[in-house]
Amino acid sequence: MGRFVVAVGISAGILLVAGSASAQYRYTDTKGVTKVTQYKLDVPAAYRDTAEWIGATGVGKPALSEEQRKTKLRDDAYRRLGVGAEPRPGR
Repeated sequence: MGRFVVAVGISAGILLVAGSASAQYRYTDTKGVTKVTQYKLDVPAAYRDTAEWIGATGVGKPALSEEQRKTKLRDDAYRRLGVGAEPRPGR
């Protein structure tokens, strides 16, 4: 009976690890809670633009093309400018 319990425990642990390994997108909601989903469509629409890829990249895995990488860099720069740009007095 003890071996059965150990086998069930190990199996449950493997399933938990495998389940979390398939998650690929991470986002933070308005309460500051970080959540992880497998597909970007699973991310609520309000947080979809800020969701970031945390899965593996490389051969056989999705990665950004050169054009997408440049677009991402440009969007990040615009976001930084928009957040840091406050109206100056007298203008």
